Amino acid sequence: MNREIQYIYDIPKFSRKTSLANTENFIKELGALCPDSKIIHVAGTNGKGSVCEYLNSILREAGYNVGLFTSPHLVDINERIVYNDTMISDEEFEKIFVITKVAAEKMNEHPSFFEFLFGMAMKYFADRSPDYIILETGLGGRLDATNIIKKPAVCVITSIGLDHMEYLGNTHAEIAAEKAGIIKPDVPVVWMRDREDVAEVITDTIRRRGAISYEINKKNINIIYADDKKIDFSLNNMYYCNERFEVNSPAHYQPDNASLAVTAAGVLGITDTDVIRKGLLKAFWMGRMQRVADGFIIDGAHNDDGIKQFLDSVRMLKPEGGNVIFFSAVKDKHYEGMIDSICKSGLFDKCIALQLEDKRGLDVHTICECFRQGGMSVCKAGNIADGCELAFEEIKAGRDVFAAGSLYFAGEIIRYIRRNNI
Repeated sequence: MNREIQYIYDIPKFSRKTSLANTENFIKELGALCPDSKIIHVAGTNGKGSVCEYLNSILREAGYNVGLFTSPHLVDINERIVYNDTMISDEEFEKIFVITKVAAEKMNEHPSFFEFLFGMAMKYFADRSPDYIILETGLGGRLDATNIIKKPAVCVITSIGLDHMEYLGNTHAEIAAEKAGIIKPDVPVVWMRDREDVAEVITDTIRRRGAISYEINKKNINIIYADDKKIDFSLNNMYYCNERFEVNSPAHYQPDNASLAVTAAGVLGITDTDVIRKGLLKAFWMGRMQRVADGFIIDGAHNDDGIKQFLDSVRMLKPEGGNVIFFSAVKDKHYEGMIDSICKSGLFDKCIALQLEDKRGLDVHTICECFRQGGMSVCKAGNIADGCELAFEEIKAGRDVFAAGSLYFAGEIIRYIRRNNI
């Protein structure tokens, strides 16, 4: 399968994002058009993948067949295409790749990296006729390849933060406008009221397009109990009157994402609380406050808002501080702001810094300098193995290690842990 994967990774060298019309023709050429009524469309800055997984788990618990398309992957590219909780196999990946490549080469413009994988997913799902297909947008929403869907069953818009600003805008409101591009006439929209500037954009778009609003007020989600394995929370909205739910995660942000999924499930007619609770408890999304070993937790936080949520999660677990931060990032992110927030949190007194092997990896010397300027002691790791060994030495000394800064980084750690059977 290496040849197929290399072809996909080489696509950015000869093809950039194409028009939605080109994407739609590509999907038609594949014979992969599915009824819009099967589609659940999810956009936002942070939490998209978690919402998709919670919804998938609830729908599966309710007895539905479900296709799930998400990005990015952390360890294996197969993670992006899942049917009934099972990743596409290597054999099926190769088979669908060949069909997709033939269709792609017939296009006036070759599909981009994301569009190619989207086509593979839709072809794979079309051959199986699922009850629902959950689509996570790749970048933005308005111009995203997944936005060829004209009238999905429901749209979900998660937390809006400052990320991909070179493409989406410089303010929360501008970015919200791009994400709100998935909103369609007469389609239910489940969204979280948090920032008022974002809320104004979403409510205005819903009004102008004649969509149906299912607003969740963040103030109506209350954490009742939290420990290092789970969070109990209550939700008060149009479906539930302070109903109590539980997620198997210590991530402070997951009750918000679970609430969006629960509400979207209600819109789809799934309101049996036993089904909802079981679905939430079975859900697992890799790289989000994930305990990979005793004393070692990783999180894919990779922007300012994600880091703030990560810090809130750490604060709930280890408020006394004295922890170690294992950090890496890509250079096109706002790494100065992320590092500044980490240093000012008081939760950590030491950093293990690492440069990602990816060409986008932020220079390790820059990471070290930023942490030193924030008043923190820094230890430089030469590679992922070196960094993880340093992390485990800290754990042996009785300290907890938290890794953050990049989803790619979270994937590298998981890959190392698996490869070495830790």
